[in-house]
Amino acid sequence: MGSFYVTFSPFILDNHISVKAASLYSGYSIQYLRRLLRQSRLRGIKLGQIWFIDKTALDEYISNAMNSEDNRFGAHGYF
Repeated sequence: MGSFYVTFSPFILDNHISVKAASLYSGYSIQYLRRLLRQSRLRGIKLGQIWFIDKTALDEYISNAMNSEDNRFGAHGYF
C-alpha cells in the first residue's frame, strides 16, 4: 500500500502560517512560538495538534520586540 502525503504551503488559512514557517521567518524557536500561543500572547489557531500563527500578529510581535529596550525578547534570527 502506498503512502499518503499531504503538503501544505507555508501560507495557508487566510493569513496564517505554520509554526515551523513562522520560526524560519522570525528567528524565534518553534518551542518559544508554541509557548506564546498557549499563553495567548500571540494570536493563532490550533487544528488538531498543529498550531497556525496569524502572520499580522507575528509581525506586530516582532515589531514590538525590536522596539523594546529589553533585548532579551528579540528574535535570534538573521535580520
